[in-house]
Amino acid sequence: MTNDPAPADLADRAAAALAIPLQDALGARLIDPADPTGGLVFPVTGLAINPGGTLHAGALGAILELTGFLALLPELAATEHAVTHHISTQILSAGREGEEVCVTATLERRTRRLGFVSATAMAGDRLVARSQITKSVIEIR
Repeated sequence: MTNDPAPADLADRAAAALAIPLQDALGARLIDPADPTGGLVFPVTGLAINPGGTLHAGALGAILELTGFLALLPELAATEHAVTHHISTQILSAGREGEEVCVTATLERRTRRLGFVSATAMAGDRLVARSQITKSVIEIR
């Protein structure tokens, strides 16, 4: 179902997603600025820290969802957007204050109206979390 968006369109849409105030406040950035689908990295600082001094699950979830969107983005037509309608996350290890968490995602399957994505979050070589994300593909109005 690839629509083969132009690289500039892909980059612009990725930049718009990263510019959302929550993503910006969490310090999310592309692992490789030349590849918006390659994943995100963010620091365990500020809003990403819970009262116990470790990675806040809500902050992690926001970045996992965004990374899932970026994995699906090349398959979206210019008139389509994708929103999460289900996410299941296993947190396997605490992200520690000051660490950087690297989140990558893989599009497993795209149907007409759904995208199925797997995502992982790593701190160095330690697996922090993994998610299964289902995105609904909607028309932009």
